[in-house]
Amino acid sequence: MGDGWHQQPAGRPALPENYFQKPSPARMWNYLQGGKDNYPLDRSAGDAMAAAQPDSFYLARQARRFLSRAVRSVAVEAGVRQFLDLGCGLPAPRGLDNVHEVAQSAHPDARVVYVDNDRVVLAHAEALLTPLTPAGRCAYIEADVHDVRPILVRAGETLDFTRPIGVIMIGILGHVADFDEALGLVDEVMGAASAGSCLVVGDGVDDDSAMRQGIARRNESGIAPYHLRTVEQFQSYFRGLELLRPGIVPVTLWRPEPTEVGAARPVPSSAGVARKAA
Repeated sequence: MGDGWHQQPAGRPALPENYFQKPSPARMWNYLQGGKDNYPLDRSAGDAMAAAQPDSFYLARQARRFLSRAVRSVAVEAGVRQFLDLGCGLPAPRGLDNVHEVAQSAHPDARVVYVDNDRVVLAHAEALLTPLTPAGRCAYIEADVHDVRPILVRAGETLDFTRPIGVIMIGILGHVADFDEALGLVDEVMGAASAGSCLVVGDGVDDDSAMRQGIARRNESGIAPYHLRTVEQFQSYFRGLELLRPGIVPVTLWRPEPTEVGAARPVPSSAGVARKAA
């Protein structure tokens, strides 16, 4: 990383004393995606996961590509012009897209609110995730997804909740230890969204022994723990919503680009996009 990237912007409280003494999920994910915003301890956590689950690097990049395809589909097909990205993580490495870049390419006036509980992630977002167009808007909220209500209030300063919103929860629900709580978070956010809003979810699933071992080794590194769900639990996130084609599939198989067809292979991470009916 460049010198000073971690320095705290004026007016913000200092980082926790042990912030750089343990792996960060955002920095580890950045490493697996091929980024440079990470430290040796983050790379060690990623390598520990990959030692048991060799597809970890491939999965991480494919999860970001699924995000791009999902946002484009929601923006173009459903006409959604505003997005709430919960647990956004660090900006995408070179060759991968960020939410506002995809949304504002489809709709120059699209609005995106990025949310993360990592102060350094938000500092990066404010510096790098700037609007692609003069009419576009980007906003940033430092908050914990465990407490959704304040997030919705603050997001309402940028987004109009009386109009459809694309809600993005990729790689975040696995950080909620209790499944019922995770399910409740989805219900609360989608309950506040208007008809026509869409939910985008991608998360690891507990249907592969290598994935289970990889996550166990990852968690042993001291990083914030991640909890795999069963495929049936993952499907429950979309209860009461209308799944868009092709339904719930591995992230690599959710509407792959023509160049990816035949090359994409299934991974133990599910993806789905659904619409809230009137």
